[in-house]
Amino acid sequence: MGSTPTVNASPAESPGRGVVLDADSGHLRRVLGPTAWVVLEELILRSSGTNERCEAQVSVRTLAASLGLAKDTVGRALQRLRAVGLVTSCDQRRERAGTFDAGTYLIDLPLGITLADAPTTQTTPHVRSSRTRSADASQLALAIES
Repeated sequence: MGSTPTVNASPAESPGRGVVLDADSGHLRRVLGPTAWVVLEELILRSSGTNERCEAQVSVRTLAASLGLAKDTVGRALQRLRAVGLVTSCDQRRERAGTFDAGTYLIDLPLGITLADAPTTQTTPHVRSSRTRSADASQLALAIES
């Protein structure tokens, strides 16, 4: 059998937390779709607790900013995760400015996804395409003058 892929959060976001996926997670990934899947991953990476009691305290805006998505897109993805029973939301209040404060999301980890509290540190090698050229100062100057 091949190795099990591990998804690690950056150290600033979630130190010591990782997600281990196995072959059973593929079906769920296809059912949820890419947006809901990546929101689920981000929730898990920001979570605390164990496989049996996993919860994340985060706002929709924070999730959206970390994923590079619109807050409404993340909100719809959370609705999808709630609809299929993977996420339950509770304790969400408004701040004085009217925006929602960080809410607590209980995550029911499905078959094929487990937590790894001590992920291995993996470095991603920098791969440079043969088509990619580093820009020098003269190219930058030409781009600005145009």
